[in-house]
Amino acid sequence: MQRFTYLLALVLMASAALTAQNQSFQGYIEAGDIATQKDDHYNAYRLYSVAAEEDWKGAGKYEERIPEVYYKAGKAAFKTAAFAEAEKYLGLLKGTEQMGQFPDAGYYLGSAQFRQGNYDAAVASLEMFTAGQPNADAAMLASAGAMIEDANWATDALSRADDTDIRHLGRPVNSDDSDVAYVRGPNNTFFYSSNQTEWKDDSLTPHRTISQLYKRSGADVSEALGAAINLPGKNVAHTAFTGDMSTVYYSVCDFRNYDQLRCDLYRASVDAEGNWSDPTMLDLNQAGAYTGQPSVGTEKSTGESYLYFSSDRPGGAGGMDLYRASLSAEGALGTPENLVGINTADDDVTPFWHEGRNTLFFATNGRFTFGGLDIYRAGPAGDAWNEPVNLGSPINGPADDAYYAQFDEPEIAYMASRRRVDEALYYSDSQDVCCYDIYEFDPPTGIELRVLTFNRLTEEELDGTTVALYQMNDDEPRLLEELTNMEGNDFDFAVEPGGKYRLIGIKDGFSKALDEFDLSSPELVDEVSIVRNLYLAPAVRLDVFTFNSVDDTPLPATTVQLFELDDNGALSLVEEVINEEGNDSHFDLEIGKNYRVEGRKAGFGQAFTEVDLRDYDANSGSRTIRRDLYLGQALKVLVFDGLTKEPLNQATVRLDRSNGSNVSEDTNEAGNEFNYTVTLDQPYYAGATRSGYFPEQDTISYTEQDVINAGGTLVHRLYLYPHDPDLYLPFEVYFDNDYPDPDAYSTRTDKTYEQTYYPYLAQLPVFQDRAASDMERQEAFITQTNIEQFFEQEVEDGWRSLRYFTRAMLKRLESSGSYEVELAGFASPRAPTEYNRRLSARRNMSLENYFRRGSEGSLGRYLDNGSLTLSETALGETTARLAEIYERIDRERESIYSREASLERRVELIRPGTDPTRKR
Repeated sequence: MQRFTYLLALVLMASAALTAQNQSFQGYIEAGDIATQKDDHYNAYRLYSVAAEEDWKGAGKYEERIPEVYYKAGKAAFKTAAFAEAEKYLGLLKGTEQMGQFPDAGYYLGSAQFRQGNYDAAVASLEMFTAGQPNADAAMLASAGAMIEDANWATDALSRADDTDIRHLGRPVNSDDSDVAYVRGPNNTFFYSSNQTEWKDDSLTPHRTISQLYKRSGADVSEALGAAINLPGKNVAHTAFTGDMSTVYYSVCDFRNYDQLRCDLYRASVDAEGNWSDPTMLDLNQAGAYTGQPSVGTEKSTGESYLYFSSDRPGGAGGMDLYRASLSAEGALGTPENLVGINTADDDVTPFWHEGRNTLFFATNGRFTFGGLDIYRAGPAGDAWNEPVNLGSPINGPADDAYYAQFDEPEIAYMASRRRVDEALYYSDSQDVCCYDIYEFDPPTGIELRVLTFNRLTEEELDGTTVALYQMNDDEPRLLEELTNMEGNDFDFAVEPGGKYRLIGIKDGFSKALDEFDLSSPELVDEVSIVRNLYLAPAVRLDVFTFNSVDDTPLPATTVQLFELDDNGALSLVEEVINEEGNDSHFDLEIGKNYRVEGRKAGFGQAFTEVDLRDYDANSGSRTIRRDLYLGQALKVLVFDGLTKEPLNQATVRLDRSNGSNVSEDTNEAGNEFNYTVTLDQPYYAGATRSGYFPEQDTISYTEQDVINAGGTLVHRLYLYPHDPDLYLPFEVYFDNDYPDPDAYSTRTDKTYEQTYYPYLAQLPVFQDRAASDMERQEAFITQTNIEQFFEQEVEDGWRSLRYFTRAMLKRLESSGSYEVELAGFASPRAPTEYNRRLSARRNMSLENYFRRGSEGSLGRYLDNGSLTLSETALGETTARLAEIYERIDRERESIYSREASLERRVELIRPGTDPTRKR
């Protein structure tokens, strides 16, 4: 907020203790550090500058610490707006070998140069900073980038500066401190805010100055208002009168920090003699927030009156924002509304509504600026606002410019500025650290003209156009200004009331567009801002460019097809182009026909556009049309039967974005393939359904590396499992060695299969390592691959089948059916036969426990009432292949961790009466 509150008259601390401390080189540095910690940057700068003097050469640690002093003095000088001093000290630092020890020095150097209008030097310093400090604070890097853009913009804008005469008001209005907000009051008096009063009851030493409202009733007569308005110990500022001069609004502020304010808005009645009475705080103030800088005005188009003000209350765009509240004839205020479209993430302040121009003037540092705050204007556009326009140079300059006010009869404008001119009143002998002074000038009389350029064929915004403005005289047009905008379609000009003008827009590959208007015509005579649209028609040569929609990079080797589209929607192929080397394709089109252009490439989705030349003007001039095709990443979804792994037709697949919006929902009666276009690094939900099968849904997301790994085409497989439990049998589920309940001799267990499955699955790396121990590299690789395949194809598939088989049984049993299944438990031949038989019984029981209380739903009541019948056989190792190596306890690699041993540790789920299988 320091940019728009009043810069306080800071003076060098002079207490006895500090003076004693500053008798040495080291003492001045320490005193400067103390001031910095208090955000007292002015005194910090003065203290550091004393330490930087040549007289200290030879003092202790002088040579060692002088670069540090230069840095601290330069940074403190910048923060107190002593920009020339900041540049001096940071320039001295730049000449030392220790410059690299202060990473942000380049930022402050470039910023100080920018704030003095040394734009070329600022760009060089800031570009060196951003290139040399890529890991600097993100906000600082962003600020540096913004200043580079501002500097380039300002350099161009200075070429269009006008000759407005900016006049310093002088005394008694301007004082040695900040003077702002000069407005016209009743009876041809003026009111302004001045920061020249010492706050004698201040708790700080030296005492700060506070703002008071002053009334100027004559050329040399200015006096402060009484204590009823200028409340003791308060900063009182910013007057705004209603049109009938019966009410005045103003700000009453307290210090929030050392030199920052928090304000509330007040209202007072004004009598015929101009006296104020009945001061009242407004209800729209918000506790803890700044609410100040009022302005009152009526909008022409609606007749609505508003109280405008600035505030940092929560919910804004950032920094200080502009607000307005409706104002009734009786003085009732509505709910404040944020001026969306005007406010930025930075500071937007000092609003002033001018009814004659139906325009809001304000100051901001969140848009292109010559430096600090610049004054902008914007007019209403229905429920929105026209794009704000910078008032340009010389009204705006490198210093802060704010508090614009404009009055009629006679026409005059005022502003407050911290510009460095000879007339300004400084409290610094160096004429570097200064406050706001008030200036007057003849207000701009021009009407704001905004020109927007569009592609006539597509009605899209047309960047890269050149627009020329001509004044139409009796003899021949006179060129006033010509602008080119490579990055947008908007152009801002100023035209004079009553004039006749011509606009011409040109762009390579497009026809010339022409527009003429007369500001004396009835529909334009009262306008203070106008918008004109120029439509440039493309030529009939079609240039097609293809891009990857993920990152906007060119996409070569794309097949581009041109179709003619008849009135019935039928397509006929005209030409096909494949450019293996680039992303451009070119076609010749016939006027009077309608076309469709399609692009496709393996691994990408199709993109298309249409070019309608049926009403194209053959005499429009240019003959080139451009079309850009953005091809999204292709995704193929395949649906399979989860049991047979065969393609499954007649399925319906739905693809949704993570926000719930649907991409597509399709049914393929004849196949199992579904094709979509997706964006990389974005999550989707892919789900499939089919009659007779359980629905399935996966969350999917793909990266660029996934595309590379997939060879350019992404494929996702969805497996659906049938409702019929008979289709699952037989199948097997697998167990870790000696599980469940290792070393137990019981035939019973409390564990469910699910409780054994996940720990077993986590053992995959252990099994791979142990199964391949002491093997040569090639043999070990083959063994580890076999183990991985066993876990994926047998263990995981068995668990998946068990889950869906359970659902299928539950579905049948819920429909009053019955079901029988036999459990056949097996073990590897490592332990004694009876132990393995008991272990197999425990494995069978883990399946029964799972059916009773597993995650897919409880079958317990069906087991209890006999609807579900389980028969169990504990076969142990009796069916295993009895190679001697499997039984030897000292050969764990073969008897525990081998694929052959792992295949024996299972339970087979079979139909009753079916012989158990022997796994190979």
